[in-house]
Amino acid sequence: MTAEHINEDVEAAGVAYDDEADDTLIAVVGMACRYPGAVTPEEFWHNVVTGVDGVRTLTADELREWGQDPEQCADPRYVREHGVVEDIGDFDAAFFGISERDADLLNPQHRIFLECAWEALERAGYDPLAVPGTTGLYAGAGRNGYAAVIRDRADRFPGVDDLTLSLANDPEHLCTRVSYALGLTGPSVAVMTACSTSLVAVHTASLALLAGECDTALAGGVTLRAPLSGYRHREGGTMSPDGRCRTFSEDARGIVAGDGAGVVVLRRLRDAIEDGDHIHAVIRGSAVNNDGHDRAGYTAPGVRGQEEVIRRAHLAAGVSPGDISYIEAHGTGTPVGDPIEVTALAQAFDADGTGGRTTRDTGAEGPVALGSVKTNIGHTDTAAGVAGLIKTVLALEDRTLPATLHFTGPNPRIDFAATPFDVTTRTRKWETSRLPRRAGVSSFGIGGTNAHVVLEEAPDAVPAALPPAPAEQLLVLSARTPTALDTMAGRLAEHLRGHPELPLDAVARTLQRGRHAFGHRRHLVCADRSQALAALAAPAADTAVRPEAAPDGTPAVLAFAGTDAWETGSVRRLYASHPAFRDAADACCRALTAPLGRDVQRLLTTDEAVAGPESERVARFTVAYALARTLVDWGVAPTSVTGRGQGALVAAGVAGALPLADALRIADAAVRGAEPLRDAIRAAAWRSPETPWIQADTGAPVSPDEAADPGFWPELAEDTPPRPVDAAALAAGGGRLVLEIGPGRTGDARTALLDAVGRAWCGGATIDWDRLHTGPDRSRVPLPTYPFERRTHLVRPRPAPGTARAPETAAAPSETERPGPDAPEPVERALLALFRQVLGTPEDLTDPDLFEHGGDSLAAVELLALIEERFGVGMSLDDVFDHPTVSDLARVIERSLI
Repeated sequence: MTAEHINEDVEAAGVAYDDEADDTLIAVVGMACRYPGAVTPEEFWHNVVTGVDGVRTLTADELREWGQDPEQCADPRYVREHGVVEDIGDFDAAFFGISERDADLLNPQHRIFLECAWEALERAGYDPLAVPGTTGLYAGAGRNGYAAVIRDRADRFPGVDDLTLSLANDPEHLCTRVSYALGLTGPSVAVMTACSTSLVAVHTASLALLAGECDTALAGGVTLRAPLSGYRHREGGTMSPDGRCRTFSEDARGIVAGDGAGVVVLRRLRDAIEDGDHIHAVIRGSAVNNDGHDRAGYTAPGVRGQEEVIRRAHLAAGVSPGDISYIEAHGTGTPVGDPIEVTALAQAFDADGTGGRTTRDTGAEGPVALGSVKTNIGHTDTAAGVAGLIKTVLALEDRTLPATLHFTGPNPRIDFAATPFDVTTRTRKWETSRLPRRAGVSSFGIGGTNAHVVLEEAPDAVPAALPPAPAEQLLVLSARTPTALDTMAGRLAEHLRGHPELPLDAVARTLQRGRHAFGHRRHLVCADRSQALAALAAPAADTAVRPEAAPDGTPAVLAFAGTDAWETGSVRRLYASHPAFRDAADACCRALTAPLGRDVQRLLTTDEAVAGPESERVARFTVAYALARTLVDWGVAPTSVTGRGQGALVAAGVAGALPLADALRIADAAVRGAEPLRDAIRAAAWRSPETPWIQADTGAPVSPDEAADPGFWPELAEDTPPRPVDAAALAAGGGRLVLEIGPGRTGDARTALLDAVGRAWCGGATIDWDRLHTGPDRSRVPLPTYPFERRTHLVRPRPAPGTARAPETAAAPSETERPGPDAPEPVERALLALFRQVLGTPEDLTDPDLFEHGGDSLAAVELLALIEERFGVGMSLDDVFDHPTVSDLARVIERSLI
């Protein structure tokens, strides 16, 4: 699409867009996170804005469970404070096709980051398995001791080697694992710059977008300490003696550690605007550098490097210091690091020596607000930079500046009066005349790699002078399991209650285009929020269709029945808004004689009623025919059509069993009497249908000779309505999905159309969702993400001497349970034990498929080794790929043993 077309579309939506000025801007369109006390960005923001400190005291039981020495923990210098992410072992392995055993092996950092990547894309309004264009991923993970725990518990994982452990735990495999799981084909780059990792990832991802290496990028980081522990404080060290982060405060004495994960979804601003993305904020520019040797030591920060990275970020963003009204600092709370950071900031804000902000009196509005999220969650290491970014994005969106916690007075080594900065000690509205609101986010890593990002609040994307959206909307939900589908419905209802401002059409578009279609499906047609809430709360049996959809969908029968009139207003709205409906209706009007054509045209375009029985009959045919053509245009391609009375005639026209003009003449003749009807039927050019046309009772095909016999049409001229189509009989014949097209209870044509689309989608049809929505408004909105059904997959260290054994996840068979080489048990039972050993599958699975339960080629190699050890039989990978179930592979082994 050309820039000219982009501008036309964007201007129609009321967004100020400068093609040249905005060419280097990046939109933040989605976010997901796990930080202490928060599993969503909304919870994270609530905690930050209400002043919650997520750092808590580790209990004695927790420390014992992670194998900590009780005597060490009793040391008075031992600090038990930590920013804990709860339930780090919980994971929905089945959702991602990972076996139970491999989930146990997989580092919790990899698991949680994978879930966050999925959630971030859903929050951006995109199907994580089908993001348009090329998607890149830039992120990093810290190093923890989980692999060492696995090695120490090798008895639980026989056959696991160092390569398997590396793939499951090392940070370099974080991004590529996610790219594999989600099918992302853009650059997949592990970033590692210590504490600045995730903000460097954001910078790198932004550059990749601007260079055209990808169209969408995920960026972030994760750090989870495992084993979980406190730390021993020593005077003069970097760690806080009381486990509180007191950034910039007079009593700041060091860092407290925290765990977390954060992911943002980035797109070029012009693309985000064009595609209707929800833009949380804009990245105007960023920079990355290193302190080099201009600092006190390798681990010490440097003033010059921090100053320079901020200056470069301002230059990249095209802003001056006077444009910035908030800084989210690195702010670790160390007595030396904080003064260095403020000094560097002050010098950067006086970058040109003339118009800079050197004191709090320089700007007309007073000082620049200064804060640090580390006072809320601790130092989350590789996830720290993205935590500050997400906090600042949410602050811009909410136009609120949160308080920095634990500040009792300024660090005596910081002369705030000589700087343009002031620590934000109370939460307040972000009021400034320097619009749009802009902020800087800093993150500095041990080793000297510095990153700074300049953010700007999102452009005003409120649609201007757009035609109102149709009231009736189709909401679609799908999940891997029925229980997840029920949970999803409840979450959506709760979200709609909490966000009454959300347009229902935007909710519908987001669900249709921004979620992956799983096997268990449900659809709702509703005209307003109250109807949506009522439908979501209704018993699932009344509103859900839950087949495991076949790859090509269920065979669909379009069934036309009933002669009731459609509500004329809904017909006019469809004609005005949907090209496929309009084109089909216009074709009918052209095929009619002039007087009848004019009557039907008035029905489609004005408030005038259709006069006379002939006009009414052909108008009903026209509407039904146009609805069918619209369904086909939207992706509902019927495998057959049927109907009774005039519905059968519509079916014949849709199937192509006769020309449209002949079908309309027969509809007209049916009103004028039996003889004109017989003549019209005999005169029609009947032919073999392009789409099978079947009888409503038996499902048998209708031949041209049958259709040309007036005796085939006894209900067409009757005054009484024809009997309804026997949907149950048709569905039973060949497992068909019957989509009845009729006015129903309301007579609303759009409602009938959407209900048919919803039922077809529930049956497995692939719908062209973009064709359901016309006009320039393509907006997506953030909605609840997939309700993962997690199980605990956490291996803990061996208990410390003198302590109770820590709780475990499902263990592999013990040596006494494993069959010996001379065991007389059947091959299938012995092989099942080997499958369970490789996959960690539950005991109620009696014939698991290796690959359906998360196994891969490495699992197959391990299984082959166990088979050779147990049975003395050498087999190939092809044997496993060709016979992946226990029962099938057992037969192959038995034949080899003969």
